[in-house]
Amino acid sequence: MFNEAQNLALVQTELDAVFYQVFDRLSAPGMATAETAEIFKPINVSHVNYIQEVFKGVGLWSAVGETQTVPTGTPHVANKQTTTILDFAEGVEISKNLFDDNMFGSYAKMVEDLAEMGRVTRDSNAFKIFRNAFTTTLTADGVSFINSAHPLIGGGTQSNLITGALTVNTFNNALVSLQTQKNQAGVVMGSVASILLVAPANFVNATQITQSALVSDTANNAINVFRSAYGVVVYQSPYMSSAVPGGSDTAWFVLSRTHSVMRYVRQGIQTGLRNWDISNNRTYFYQANFREEVGAVDYGGAVGSTGL
Repeated sequence: MFNEAQNLALVQTELDAVFYQVFDRLSAPGMATAETAEIFKPINVSHVNYIQEVFKGVGLWSAVGETQTVPTGTPHVANKQTTTILDFAEGVEISKNLFDDNMFGSYAKMVEDLAEMGRVTRDSNAFKIFRNAFTTTLTADGVSFINSAHPLIGGGTQSNLITGALTVNTFNNALVSLQTQKNQAGVVMGSVASILLVAPANFVNATQITQSALVSDTANNAINVFRSAYGVVVYQSPYMSSAVPGGSDTAWFVLSRTHSVMRYVRQGIQTGLRNWDISNNRTYFYQANFREEVGAVDYGGAVGSTGL
């Protein structure tokens, strides 16, 4: 005979089995989520506020004579940014009678929906950084993540904005822009494209541009160097599309491995269960929450276009 604590543990175990089956469900090929580490670099944080600064490097090395004193660079830190971690939570009440009468299909649907909405919430929140990349997603320099004039700590400005819809030519412009992009010290870093991120409406076009054996949309038989030389991976997300407020079907982004888009995780998904005997209506209360936020402290390693 199980006691009440053991019964509660068994109930939560059963509910968790349903919940995590949906929450951890794999996405379709090419579908990016908040857990796509190439796009959202994960950082485990220990406080509700995560503070970081932008580092200006020492600059290029100097040529020195055999016994000459080694020059000393002057690193500089500026542009402090504070990211506040958000707390997301939701729960459902499950009738004691429903559970006792083994109405598995009924309460399983409740838990499945809870898990599905949790996963959607997490991914939608993550991709707001790209939905708002040209407007309200700010880097530590105070301007939008994708902008034509990022002020450099070392002086001057740097653009990571590309003009035009995604085509062979504009994609090549993005690759060149990344390679010639300067860091905060004004040094060209030679960043190489790794990811092309688009809304679903642009996924076929993006895949043809990067993955076709020959150059797409032309009558010649030229080799597609984007495929043979770069190996760019195409990702898509419905949470970038025009179906989501602030989204766009035409915007596209190219990221290198050195980009600064981060996912700050204070707490991964957790579930909990309140027993029916401490409720006033004989219901179990099954709940889940996670704590995280996304941000980009710097423009480096990323270029983007509104597609217009």
